[in-house]
Amino acid sequence: MTLYAIPIAAVIVGLVELAKGQGLPSRYAPVLAVCLGLAFATLGKVDDPTVGRWLEVEMLGLITGLSASGLYSGTRAVRGG
Repeated sequence: MTLYAIPIAAVIVGLVELAKGQGLPSRYAPVLAVCLGLAFATLGKVDDPTVGRWLEVEMLGLITGLSASGLYSGTRAVRGG
């Protein structure tokens, strides 16, 4: 489950960049990244309906979104933009 979060973070960064290219203000990019992380985690979670498992999945989604947000801003800082 955790290994899937690494490529998903890269996908989230790409989707955030796409949204910014379509006119999304930069200040909303981290919010979008977290929302996408939660959405991907929720969509990937369909086999175990227990509450504890759902919390674990949503935490992974939150961490993935925050990681993508940090990856996005870190890349932007290195690029100088």
